[in-house]
Amino acid sequence: MVIDIGSGAGLPGVVLAIMRTDLSVTLLEPLLRRTVFLQECVDLLGLPNVVVRRARAEEVAGEYAADIVTARAVAPLTRLAGWALPLLRPDGELLALKGERAAAELEEARLVLEKFGVRAAEVVHVGRGKVDPPTTVVRAVAGTAPSKGRSGSRRGGRRRGGAHGRKR
Repeated sequence: MVIDIGSGAGLPGVVLAIMRTDLSVTLLEPLLRRTVFLQECVDLLGLPNVVVRRARAEEVAGEYAADIVTARAVAPLTRLAGWALPLLRPDGELLALKGERAAAELEEARLVLEKFGVRAAEVVHVGRGKVDPPTTVVRAVAGTAPSKGRSGSRRGGRRRGGAHGRKR
C-alpha cells in the first residue's frame, strides 16, 4: 500500500497508480476542491487501485500501516516526518520529493527522525539520464519499533502560503 500525502494535483500518487496497477494507492488530501479533482481523474482514468480520501495525515494516524508514504511539496521534513511516519508499517519507507535543500532538511530533521524510530535516512537522486535535473528524494526507513513521539499535529497558529506552507 502507498499513501500519497497532500496529493494536490496527483503527483506522484496518480502517476504511480497508472504505472503500477499492482499497487494500492491512497491519495490523502485535505482540501475538498482537490479531492473532487482527484476523484474525477481517478474515475476518468479508470484506476480501480486508487482511493481518494479527504483528510490530513495527522487525522488518520493509526488507521494505516503503509509500505510507502510519498509526499511532494507538503512541508519541511521536520514537520512532514511527524505526519508521515505514523502511517508506515515497521520497515516502511517515506519518500519525500525535495529540491536543492534536501540534504539540509535531512540534517535539520535528524532528531525528529530518531524520535520516531527511523533506522535509516538518506538523500537519493533519481532519474539521472531520464530527466534534467534529476529528482531529489529524501528516503527514510521506519524502524521495527518506533518510539512514541508527537504525532506531528499542529498546535496554535497555522502557517499559510510561502514555499512550504500550502493553503489547505
